[in-house]
Amino acid sequence: MFAVLTCIFVQHDLRLVAVAAGICSVACCSAFAFHTRGLKASGAMRWAWLGLSALDAGAGVWSTHFVAMLAYQPTLKIGYDLTGTALSLLAAVVGMGVAFSLPAWRPGRTRDRSIALIAGAAAGASIAVMHYTGIAAIRTQADVSWSMAYVAASILIAAAGGMGAFAVRNVLTGRWPWAPPAGVFLLGIVGLHFTAMTAVTLTPDPALVTVGAVMDRGGLALATGGLAMLVLAAGAGLMLMERLGQRNTFANVRHALNAVPAGLAFFDPSDRVQVWNGAYAALMAGCGIEVVAGASRRAHIEAAEAAGWFPDAADDEAGWVDVLAERRLGAAAEFHLPDGRWLRHESFRTADGGGVAVLTDVTDQKHSAAVMAAARDAAEAANRAKSEFLANISHEIRTPLNGVLGVAEVLTRTGLSAKQSQLVGVIQQSGALLNGLLTDLLDLARVEAGVVELRPESVQLADLVGSVKDLFAGAAEEKDLALSVGIDPAALGLVECDPQRLRQVLGNLLNNAIKFTEAGQVTLSAQRRGDRVRFEVRDTGAGFDADQKATIFQRFRQADNTATRKHGGAGLGLAICNDFVRLMGGELGCDSAPGQGSVFSFTLDLPWLEACAEPAAEAAPDAPDVAPSDDFMVLIVDDNPVNRQVMELILESVGIGHVSAKDGREGVEAMKTGAFDAVLMDIQMPVMDGFEATRRIRDWERSTHRPRAPILMVSANCLPQHVADGREAGADAHINKPISASELVSALEAQMHAAHVEREKIA
Repeated sequence: MFAVLTCIFVQHDLRLVAVAAGICSVACCSAFAFHTRGLKASGAMRWAWLGLSALDAGAGVWSTHFVAMLAYQPTLKIGYDLTGTALSLLAAVVGMGVAFSLPAWRPGRTRDRSIALIAGAAAGASIAVMHYTGIAAIRTQADVSWSMAYVAASILIAAAGGMGAFAVRNVLTGRWPWAPPAGVFLLGIVGLHFTAMTAVTLTPDPALVTVGAVMDRGGLALATGGLAMLVLAAGAGLMLMERLGQRNTFANVRHALNAVPAGLAFFDPSDRVQVWNGAYAALMAGCGIEVVAGASRRAHIEAAEAAGWFPDAADDEAGWVDVLAERRLGAAAEFHLPDGRWLRHESFRTADGGGVAVLTDVTDQKHSAAVMAAARDAAEAANRAKSEFLANISHEIRTPLNGVLGVAEVLTRTGLSAKQSQLVGVIQQSGALLNGLLTDLLDLARVEAGVVELRPESVQLADLVGSVKDLFAGAAEEKDLALSVGIDPAALGLVECDPQRLRQVLGNLLNNAIKFTEAGQVTLSAQRRGDRVRFEVRDTGAGFDADQKATIFQRFRQADNTATRKHGGAGLGLAICNDFVRLMGGELGCDSAPGQGSVFSFTLDLPWLEACAEPAAEAAPDAPDVAPSDDFMVLIVDDNPVNRQVMELILESVGIGHVSAKDGREGVEAMKTGAFDAVLMDIQMPVMDGFEATRRIRDWERSTHRPRAPILMVSANCLPQHVADGREAGADAHINKPISASELVSALEAQMHAAHVEREKIA
């Protein structure tokens, strides 16, 4: 250590040593600052910053070394070999380039500890190579001898400084994360130089002759001065960028604060205002005070009190001001202003001991709260509003599901391998289960919202019951269950009911019976007693006790948790069945005992119609050939790109041409300028909805005497009201999402045929 100090203070010009240290400080700080920016950047900008880091660090270290060399043995005539000096500069720049690039070489691992240590070691090695290459370039009339112990020590100091600097950079964050690693790096550079200079001894020998292109101290001073100016310019540029960055950041923060409708003010630990937004300034202006930097928070509170903000403080104005000034109110306090507005005041402490005051206009919230308080007796109406929202949100859920099921069905029509077909089948089955669950949730929402309407029509009861049995025959066969249907001959004939709801109730009951029966049989029966028909689903399953029966029709409940885990389901099926049966005028009941199976039954008023048999249908004429062809064009109008793509894929799979529009207005314009045989119209769209677009298309057809093109509503809005509104607007049919290829093509064919028949009549 004493030898090193002797080298510094005896063998060096301390003035030039100070200059070298200054250059080194600027170089290290700017290099690590550029490096920090580079790690945050991406693409070409990242490597540009890293390259600048390498150039700045390499040139800075080289300049530091040779300025220090100018300070060494100022009385001794020393020259420098041009080639060796240039190589030392190249070694510094290339080595620093490798070191500063390593942390950025693997994205996502810029703070990897092992990479940081390797990069630091590379930086230390490059400093050592640069130094000893520069020393080797010395040309002087003196013999050079080395102390290998000091040489080894200098290399270890350089490596330790480099690894320490990169390790510190790896863990530090904050406003100036580059400053500490720059300081450690500076110590490593300085430590290497003076330890290495201690290792060398120059013994003058007048007999020695220097050869080759040699640069004297003056030339070296010019070279190092130029590079030093480059380093200083980089440092000055960094300071300028930091200042501009802070200014831009502050301007952005100011704009962001002014965009906040609430009044915001930031105070220092002495409760002096430092930053505020426009909303806060406007509130204070209403109190007759202008906000200026450094004003006390108490002065603002006193101005607000004088303006009548605190009517509750009439008896103790000074005490109220003290409470607010000391922030004893904590989270929030509300004030009723003389102009009728309500303000909520919130204050928070910051980490530096300062504070933030937030003044929010809560007049609207107060008004809403008053309205809600007055409407407490209307809780049932609020519950219906909630259910209506759930019904509406199902539209948003069915839309992506339409994409999943639609694309999966289209895939089945392509040349898939066996494995691919199996995977697509899994998608279809899972999507179908999800669709069933969503249907149950939607049905529940409709029932609770009171928007479920029965749509009675004439049906053959035997056909309806038989179709339900056929739907679940496969599931029963998979479990080796005997599935039978028993229909009382007296129950045969035409009745008037809502076939969709009755089929849904019988299907849910039959599905539950099959699901919870492991062996035996399941029976679906219908028996008539006068004008009433009793439906019954009987199984030989596990059954349940009286306690379970008391909750079995409640929503989200099943017989027990084990059943839920074993068989799945959301516990909505029986609750929905119960609601639908009540809607149809019946009461769903059940009888069961553990180990003896279950019987679910209900009775409905289903009198025979006057015509107990359907009249013989006249032989229909042969349907004209109106199947889709290459020149058949369909206009798709849907704002959702996934829905458009699904319908396009389905139409393409059967050779039907199509054109798409993303909203109702575009659809109307496309209809006016193109030639389309049918329209697939969504309902809920921006700019213009499907109902309005349909009405405008029908008005245009009438005004131009054009034939009526079939318009099919294809939408996740599937309430009866939506269907009725579509019919009123001029739609010919309604298809619920998620759609299937067969359903869509069949509906198109039916409408094409109907349109063809209508044109034949007109002709």
